[in-house]
Amino acid sequence: MWLGACTSSVGTWMQILAQSWLVYKLSNSSVYLGLDAFLGQIPIFLFSLFGGVFADRRSRRNFLLISQVIQMACAFLLAGLVMTGVVRVWHIWCLSFTVGLAQSFGGPAYSALVPTLVSREDLWNAIALNSIQFNLARVVGPMLGGIALNTLGTAWCFALNGLSFVAVIFSLLMIRTGFVPEKTVGAAV
Repeated sequence: MWLGACTSSVGTWMQILAQSWLVYKLSNSSVYLGLDAFLGQIPIFLFSLFGGVFADRRSRRNFLLISQVIQMACAFLLAGLVMTGVVRVWHIWCLSFTVGLAQSFGGPAYSALVPTLVSREDLWNAIALNSIQFNLARVVGPMLGGIALNTLGTAWCFALNGLSFVAVIFSLLMIRTGFVPEKTVGAAV
C-alpha cells in the first residue's frame, strides 16, 4: 500500500504544479491562481471533521477507494479538457473544489486505515513511513511535474496523475480489513 500511496502522491504534486501553471497561463492573474489554491484547500478545512466521523463509522477502505476514484476521474477529465482545447479557468476551479472535497473524506480514512493494517509494535514505523512518503512526494512530484510539463505538455501531467491513482486503487482492492464500526454509547441499534 505504501508504494501505491507514494505513487499517487507524486502524481498529485505533479498535477498541482501543472494546474497552477495552466491557471496562470489561461488567466494571467495571480488572484485567479490564489483562488484556485483556495478552492482546492477550503473543502479540506471545512469537511475533514465530517470525513473523520464517516471514516470511524463506515469502511475506511471503501471511503478511500471512492475518494481515489473521484480524484482519478477529475485528473482524467482535466486532461481531456486540455487535450480538446476547451478548458476554462472555471472548469479548473470546479475540479479543484471536487478534488478537495474527495481529499477531505479520503485523508481521514487513510489516516485511520493505517493502524488497522499493521501490528501495534509496527505502528510507529508505519507512521514514519507514511510521513516519509508524503515528504518524498512533495519533493519528487513537482520535479517530475516540471520535466513532464516541459517535455510532454500540461495535459500529460494530468493524465499521468490520473494513471498514478491506479497504483493506490489496486493496492486498496488487494487489502482485506475486518473493520466493524464501533457502536457509540446510547446509539440506536
